[in-house]
Amino acid sequence: MRKTVLDLGLLTLAGVVATVEFGVYPRLFPLTGWSLTAFVTLVALTAPLHYGLMHETMHGNLFANERWNRVAGRLLGITLGLPFETMRFGHLAHHSNNRHSFDRPEYLAPGQSYFAVAPGFYFKTVIGNALIYALLPLLIFVPMPVLERYAERANQTDDAGQVRSAALRSFSNPARRNTLRIDLAGIVLFAGVALYLWGSHWWVFAACVLARWSVLSLLDNAPHYAMPLTSGLEARNTTMPAALRWLILNQNFHGEHHLTPKRHWSELPAAFRQSQQAANGSWIAAVLRQFRGPVELS
Repeated sequence: MRKTVLDLGLLTLAGVVATVEFGVYPRLFPLTGWSLTAFVTLVALTAPLHYGLMHETMHGNLFANERWNRVAGRLLGITLGLPFETMRFGHLAHHSNNRHSFDRPEYLAPGQSYFAVAPGFYFKTVIGNALIYALLPLLIFVPMPVLERYAERANQTDDAGQVRSAALRSFSNPARRNTLRIDLAGIVLFAGVALYLWGSHWWVFAACVLARWSVLSLLDNAPHYAMPLTSGLEARNTTMPAALRWLILNQNFHGEHHLTPKRHWSELPAAFRQSQQAANGSWIAAVLRQFRGPVELS
């Protein structure tokens, strides 16, 4: 019961922030420079919480009922601009098969130029990862034979064939494709209403979306950055002040999460303590470390 109350409280907070972001703000608060800057900052800082709750639904950890997990996950995805089905597939694939070519943006192959890899790496780290997830769902409008031919060619050039094949199998499902269409329509509808309500200050809503996507892109690979190619399902555990960990739903214990993905986020600190492992530095340091850029991995 305590977990449920806590989750519902955080869901309410995320919902309130999203409601204000999607057009309530101009009706309640002054449209001055300092207040708008403060609001965009608030939206950015709460992005990990918003995504973290969605992440819990992907693993079926937020509610005991799977249907409620999907409903909550889809609503969180729509208000984040990142459809639940593609996000869930990508995340679960990351758990089962990470460090392939899609999952190691920092990889610098022996003999490869740092300056050839760095632009793509920094773009993906700063905002590109979220942009990819925002655009990938549009592939459902491409005929399956075209996607299959592309996948067959692409599988000859990298080691992500297993993930590509799984994605084709998953998203050839008519029910899943229909769900994606509905969620994409919801994203367009919500965004249209938000732009209308913000009026001449539409750019503030756009800034909120980009700020959230930037934060999520920055955090995506941080627990895995510069880890060996053979690290498999491992990830780093890092430290963060307990008073702030609710903002990221204890994902500084990312290594523990990878070991037990069905464990509720509130149980991760105790599980890490029981493991008697040492933390790999601070969470903030792990995030900032990525700005070293591409690295050679063993």
